[in-house]
Order: sequence, then C-alpha cells, then structure tokens
Amino acid sequence: MRWRVAGGVGAPLAAAVFFMLPLITSSTGDIRHHGTSRSRGWRAQPSSDVTANNSVSNVTAQLGGTAYLHCLVGHLNERGQVSWIRKRDWHILSSGKFTYTNDERFQVLHGEGSEDWTLQIKFVQKRDNGTYECQVSTRTGIVSHYVRLQIVVPEAFILGSGEHHVDLGSVIHLICIVEKSPTPPQYVFWYHNDRMINYDATRGGITVETEPGARTQSRLTVRGATLKDSGNYTCSASNTEPASIHVFVSEGSNKMAAILRRNTSAIHGITSSVTCLLLLSSVMVHFGLR
Repeated sequence: MRWRVAGGVGAPLAAAVFFMLPLITSSTGDIRHHGTSRSRGWRAQPSSDVTANNSVSNVTAQLGGTAYLHCLVGHLNERGQVSWIRKRDWHILSSGKFTYTNDERFQVLHGEGSEDWTLQIKFVQKRDNGTYECQVSTRTGIVSHYVRLQIVVPEAFILGSGEHHVDLGSVIHLICIVEKSPTPPQYVFWYHNDRMINYDATRGGITVETEPGARTQSRLTVRGATLKDSGNYTCSASNTEPASIHVFVSEGSNKMAAILRRNTSAIHGITSSVTCLLLLSSVMVHFGLR
C-alpha cells in the first residue's frame, strides 16, 4: 500500500493469595498453548501435563500502542478464575475479569463462552517491558503461562548527513525511514522550517510518497529549487520523534566563487605571513651585525 499526496510480592505469597480466593476449577481443565505466537498465546494441553506448565510466549508492542497478552484456558468451571501477575513486582493485576490496579491502562478482555483471557495494556510505556504470568488454580496446584512483553521504540532518520546541498533550479529529493515499528505510522508529515508542506498548493512542485510497512519510507520531492527553499526540513511520523536535515540551495557559479575566494584568502594569508617573517629576519640580522 502506498500513500501519495502532492502539493510512533514474592511467588509464595502470590500463590497463597490465589488459594485464598474463592476459586473452583475443573480438575480436568486444560491450558491451551500456542507456542511463541505473538498474536494468539496458548493451545490445548492438559493441566496435569507438566509440559503445559511454565510455557512461554512472546509479544512485541510499540511505544504508545496497545499490547494484547493472550491466555487460552479450556474446560474452566463457571466459578473458576484466571489471574494475571506482573513478575517484576509480583503485583496481582487481575483475578477473573476484575482488575486490582489503579492503572486504568490495564483491562481483562473475556467474552462469554470464550477460552481467551486477554490482558490488554493501553498506551504501553517502556516500564511495561517484562514478563507477565497467567495463573490458573487447579485441585492439583497452580498452572502458569508466561508472556514476555517487549516494548520497541520506532526510530526515524533522513538518509544522508546533516546537510544537503543542491543547485538552484534543481530537485530537492529527501527520503525519511521509519523503522523498528511493528505498526506502520498513521501519517508522515514533512515540514520546511515550521511550515507543513505535504499539501502546499501555494509553492507547487511538491510531492510526498509514503510506503508504509515494517520499514516505512517517505519520499519528499521539491522541484525547481529556489533560494527560499533553503532551510530545515523535518520528517514527522505519528509514532516516533521527528528527524531533520538542513538543505542549502545555491547557484553553481556562486559556490565556485566562494571556493575561489576562500582559496585566495588562504594564499594571501600565507604570503603575508612569509613577508612578515622575512622582514623580521632582516631586522634581526641588521641589528645583530651592528
């Protein structure tokens, strides 16, 4: 797809708390384990099977997005409960569909008759990174599944160095890359100094083409560059910090003249220094002889 326009408690105590809760689950209940799928979570395994216990899956979410941690539990008694624990501080986040945290970003999603007990975390932050435990209490003990949540921070950069030089009347062509982004940015805006130019009909000759994906690319084209087009250009995506580059527009003859002036000044400076040294040497020799 392309966008085109012109113009981001300790374990024993936790276990004891769960046993104190009025939890009743089927002794034949099972936890379903889906391997390491990022999107689904668990698949069928009997709870009495030790291979189902302590299983691990991985979930990746980007900073500011929403993370879904899945836990599929089959044959759960109507009075049974499934609980989520945050491992870094052993905080009990939920029991059944009830949450036990003041952080409103956390919520348990479970539809009637569904085996999926999903822990939803909105507007994820860097501190949400870590392991979460889904616990199910059975007559023979506790069965656990762990979800490792990784928070990634998208990065944006413009190809090239910090400066871009173009000749008067030529084309300014800039490419912005947004990477480490599981979800493509909703938009990519380009700014010339403080003015957004994606839809600049007044200037004309401006085209922005954006190809969203795991590595989003946004291309800015400014045709017929004038001296007024010099300045700072910024690529601003919806899910990351902006990236900038400075563009210099100048005439080729002016650039050559500037280079010649610099060289002439340097040569003149060297000549002056040599002349001064010769005069000084002559004076010293003259007074030395006397």
